This record gives sequence, structure tokens and C-alpha cells, in this order.
Amino acid sequence: MKNVRIGIIGVGGIAKSVHIPEIQKSKGGKITAICDIDEQALYDVGEQLGIDENYRFKDYRDLIACDVVDAVEICTPNYLHVPMALDAIHAGKPVNVEKPLSINYLEAKKLEDALAVKSIPNMMCFSYRFKPAVRYAKWILEKGLIGKVLSVNVEYLKSSAFWEGRKLDWRFIKKYAGTGVLGDLGVHLIDMTRFLIGDVESVCATTGIVVKERQRIDSNEMGKVETDDYCNFLANIRGGVAGTFVITRCAIGHNNTIKYDIFGTEGVISFDLNNPEILGVCIGEVDVKSFGMHNVKVPAEFYVTQEQTFIDLVNGKECKYLPTVKDGIECQKILDALLQSSEENRWVAL
Repeated sequence: MKNVRIGIIGVGGIAKSVHIPEIQKSKGGKITAICDIDEQALYDVGEQLGIDENYRFKDYRDLIACDVVDAVEICTPNYLHVPMALDAIHAGKPVNVEKPLSINYLEAKKLEDALAVKSIPNMMCFSYRFKPAVRYAKWILEKGLIGKVLSVNVEYLKSSAFWEGRKLDWRFIKKYAGTGVLGDLGVHLIDMTRFLIGDVESVCATTGIVVKERQRIDSNEMGKVETDDYCNFLANIRGGVAGTFVITRCAIGHNNTIKYDIFGTEGVISFDLNNPEILGVCIGEVDVKSFGMHNVKVPAEFYVTQEQTFIDLVNGKECKYLPTVKDGIECQKILDALLQSSEENRWVAL
């Protein structure tokens, strides 16, 4: 296995909290170049990682073209994902893209067209697919241990709308973000549902903005918030499965709570990703007849990490349950349908 030389575009919050530490702990991967338009962030992360000054770029195209980069990770605002990924694909370099894939489906489809012409290893950062409870739930579902799935109830709760002093960053501006909690949080639940249960066939949604204005980043003026603070929606999922989803950044008391319940004709699976090593189950005749919902520890075989998976992908290793750009495109269709449903106050078919 070769040592994959990785270039990271965007060294802000998600790069520092997930990508960089996971790559540092991985086998077969090394960060060799970074890019950011923020000179101080570029300097700080470059010093932390010991990146040669010649490989600290302000223009992402220079990083992609760099001869010490084998694969590219894109950790930038949503509107930049597609153009950056397109350039990586055209350069023949494997790419790992943060979610959501884009600001809308038409933009995202450009990547589908490019990959149809030039097949390049690619991955989406649907990071909750890599949680052990989720992968163990997938194994249980594939075994048919809860019978036919009837419904799913899903919650993603955060209080980030009320963070003290939070300003009008790019996530609150439609042309940069596309959506608010839908793309930032909800897309994880959408991908998880496609991964565990099946394709979404139709949706009915309501969205809203709670904090209407925020102080602009570069002045004391107030600016309008343009993206959703919450979204509640119903979904019809392939196979006659009913889905209920609650997504909000206005849930005081919750830092990052994801709860997922799957109800079948012969059992139940439940997990809370604040405890990703635990799965709640009610499976089998004894459990079901005694209403015996109980917790089990996820076996070691279901533990993987996002960045190790990307490195393995680049090295040609088979990666089970890998989320690809194609998954990102399918999720983008659903995000667009949810916005349309909310705006038109009706069910929208995919």
C-alpha cells in the first residue's frame, strides 16, 4: 500500500475537527499540502502540520496541480464543492467532498456528467455512515432480523441558532449555502435513510427561520438570514416505509443529538449517536413478547473511520458501504424537493 499524499482545500472548522485528526491517525495517508484564502488560518495550520511554505496555497487550483498531492479533500462552503471537485476530476485526482454536495441538483449533476466521462475514485463525507451503531444497524437490516421495515422516526437537534454572538456567516446566505439545516444537518439523515432503508419517493415539508437577522461579518450592520433554521418533513420511502423527520438548530439543551428509530414487523432498532457504540434492539421472540428493548455493544468489526476509508479507496481497496458523489447527487435531489414542498405547501414526488 502506497502512502497517499493528501491536499486539503479549506482548513476551517470541519477540516480541523474531523479531516486532519483522522488523517493523522490513519494508516497510509499524509497531509502534504493545504489551501485557504484566510492567510492566518493557512499559516497556523501549516505550522501545526509542518507543511512546507511552498505547499501552502491560496488558490485551490495550485493545490490540485501540485506534484506532491495524490488526492484532494474539499472542506469549503457548499457553493465551491462542485467547481473544486470538477477540477480535481479533470486533473485525474481522487476526491473526497464535504456535504452537502452542492447548492442545488442542477449544479451537482455536473459532477455526474464529469465522472461518466472520466472515472475517478470519489467519496462523500456523509460521516455518520461511519458510526459503528449505524453500520451494525445496516448489518441487522440486511439479515432481515426485524422483518419488514414499516416506519422510521428521526431527529437531529442542535442549539446552534442561538450561539451567543454568532454572525451572518456563509451558512445563512442562500447563494453560498443553498439550504440551512437541511444541507448542514438534514442531509446526514437523508443519506442515512437511503443507506439503511431505501430511496425516498416523495416528501412533504415545512421549513422556517427563527433568527431573522444577524450582524454581518465585516460590519456592525444587520443582514437578513436566508436559510432554514428548522425543517420538519414526512417521507414515503421505497417499500411502503413511512418516515418522520425533525431537524432543527433551535433546540436549546442539545449540542448535537441524532436519534434514529426503525420499526419492523418483527423487531425494533434504535440508536442515539451521542452514544455511537451502543445500539438499542428488540429482536427475536423473547424480546418482542416481553417488550424487551435493551442495549447491546456494537462488535469491533463495525468500527471504521471516514478518512481511513478514503485512503483505502485511493489505494484500490474495496470499501464496504462507501458513500460516493453519486449518493451526494441523489441527496441533493431530495434537498431540492424538500425546499419545493415547503415553498408550495404540497407533497413533491422525486
